[in-house]
This record gives sequence, structure tokens and C-alpha cells, in this order.
Amino acid sequence: MRRKAHLFAYRSRFQLFFVTLFLLLSIVPLMATIISIWKQDRIESNPIVQWYHSVVQPVQELRPLITFPQSWEGRWYDSDKNYHRFEKWFGDRLAFRDLMIRSKNELDYRLFRSSSRVYFASGKEIYGRHLLDIELPAVENFLTTPGNADYVRRGMISFTQALKAEGVTVLFVTPLQKEYFWPNRLPFFAPKLDRSSQFFSLYTQLNNEPQLNVVDVVGILDKLQVTTPTFYRQDFHWTNMSAMAVSKDIVDTIARWEGSSLSWSHPMDYSLKPYAGSDARFSARLFARDSVFEPQLNHAWADVHEKTPMDASKTGLEFETNAITDKGLLPSACMFGNSFSDGMLEAGIADYFESFTKLDRTRDMSEIPALIRGRCKYLIVQILDLQIQHWAAFQRRGLGS
Repeated sequence: MRRKAHLFAYRSRFQLFFVTLFLLLSIVPLMATIISIWKQDRIESNPIVQWYHSVVQPVQELRPLITFPQSWEGRWYDSDKNYHRFEKWFGDRLAFRDLMIRSKNELDYRLFRSSSRVYFASGKEIYGRHLLDIELPAVENFLTTPGNADYVRRGMISFTQALKAEGVTVLFVTPLQKEYFWPNRLPFFAPKLDRSSQFFSLYTQLNNEPQLNVVDVVGILDKLQVTTPTFYRQDFHWTNMSAMAVSKDIVDTIARWEGSSLSWSHPMDYSLKPYAGSDARFSARLFARDSVFEPQLNHAWADVHEKTPMDASKTGLEFETNAITDKGLLPSACMFGNSFSDGMLEAGIADYFESFTKLDRTRDMSEIPALIRGRCKYLIVQILDLQIQHWAAFQRRGLGS
């Protein structure tokens, strides 16, 4: 009887300890959140809090965090709707939120090699789920609609001809995702994308259209990947070596059109360095560090121009360079593109033109002609395969042509 009493007492103590621990673990984040909101300035300067932030990095989001409700929505008794907005704001600022998300993602990776944010593939490769599950299928669905692909082509021709009438020659650069070049590396349950896709069919049509100047990105990268890394393993971007190979093709093509003896001379020299790519950072694992070595282009040349940063929201320009007219450079050029075009800039494409202007990447395609008027003889338009907003803009233009 005494032994049973001891066992009962131990079990009761353990149950009490477990319940107490559970309550503490539930209450601590709540209390810490309230204190951090109430005493934000003092909390942020605390050494323990600073150490925590140095160890647990903020989680990258695909959305802006919810802001505090500024007004009451609906009628005076619509408390459920307004409480929901407050709850979402509070949840986005919950203490240890980043730690909890990263811990959950780390467990998913360690136990199941899976994630709700990315696909983990062979060879330490990482692919963003948002691109594969949402953005690329959206483009495929758009192009599946009868006539849309042809309207896109017509819209691009109309855009090109309108600028040609103003003395501007357009070159299109269309980088494709690495899935087109690295097939069968994704896990079996991930969506597949290959060269039988609707977009690749459009890409082929555009390259064969005599009224368009389209850089053959696929042909260039197919050759390059035999000797040189063309994409990062844990980032959806092409490497700067790929950007350099495409830039070289553009510069040599324009030089040929201009009858210039100028040709690409920047060396393609790279080295392997620790690098955390965008998909690796977005995977939000707890213990992921810069442990993967990725190829980085060595900047082994002197820049020709000085760049002047611009307020893109006001001017529509990200930067412009000074003009150099006495070195036998190619006529002035403008570029419109996203982060893939940044790789071309880092590869030194601006060095081959008398002046170079980078347009605001957030602008609609319809705004481009006005932004470049009087600035350049050549316009380089870089559009990703998954940028449906730009393909839709050309489709609308094609419908009206």
C-alpha cells in the first residue's frame, strides 16, 4: 500500500509539473509580447534580446505583416470582424514567433525532408514552393487560354514597332527557371515543369519571330552549363556568369549592328564562396547557415562609369550613369528588369555603352516608352517566365493592335 501511495504521489507531482510547464510555455510568449509592445525601446536595447535576435533571424515573408487596426470597421457591434483584425496583428508580433516557425521548419526538414515553404531536392538544392505551386502554374494557365500566346507575340511586336518609330531598338531577354535546365531533380511529389510547357512553346515562337529581337537565353545557357555553373543551388536566380554570358551576347550583337569593333572583354572568372541563397533563407530553418559554397563572379575589371542613384518612385529610374562619348563605346542604352537584370549589371554590361539608365522595376510595361524618351538608342527588356503581369500587359496590347 505504501508503495502504491508513493507511486500515486510521484504521478500527481509529475502531472502537476507538466501542467505548470505547459501553462508557463503558453503564458511566456503572451507576456513577452505585451512587454515588447509596451516597452519596445527598452526591450530592443537589452543584451539578452540582442543576443536572441543575432541567433534567431527574422523569418522572410511573402506578405507584409499586419498593421495595427486604425479604425473600427463596420457597425458598432461588429466586434468579431474587428477582433479578427486585432488577432492577426497580435499574431504577427507574438514573441518567439520566429523561433517557433524556424523550429517547426527544422523538425520538418530533419524528420521528413519536407517544408511548407520550399522543396528540398538532391544535391542540397532548394526550390521555392511559391514559384512552383503558384506563379509558374499561373503563367501556364494564362497561356493555355486560346489566343493568349499569339496576343502576347502581337503585343511585343506592337511595342517594338512603336519604339522603333522613336529611334529606339528593343532587345528582349527572357530568363527561364532552372527547372528547364535541371530536370528530374525535384522530389517526386513536386510539380514538374519541362520544355513541353506552354511557356517554352511561347519562348520558341518569340525566338523565331523575325520582327522581334529576342536573346536566345536557353541556347546560351545550354552551352555554358557544360563548363560553368548557370544557376545557384539554393537560390532561384541565375549565376552572374550566366548573366555575363547573356550580356556578352547583347553587347556583341549591338556592336555588330553598329558596325563597331567593340567586343566583350570582361573575364568570366569565379570562385566558390559560402552563400545563403534566397530559397535557403526563405526555408526558415533554425540551424541553416552559410554552409553551401556557391560560385561568385570575381569583379576583375575597372568600372567605366559613375552611377547616380535616383528616387525610383518619383523619377521612374533606379540610376543613371555619366556620359562618355570619346572612348568608342556603343550608343546609350536603357534597361528594364528585375533581380535577374541586376546580375547583368554586376557582370558589367553598362561599361560598354556611352551611358546607361536602369528603369524602375516596379513600373508597368505601358510606362516604359515615356520613361526612356530621349535617353537611349537601345532598350533591353528583361522579363522572367513567371512575371505574368508583363505577359498580360503585352496580351492586352496585342488585343488592341
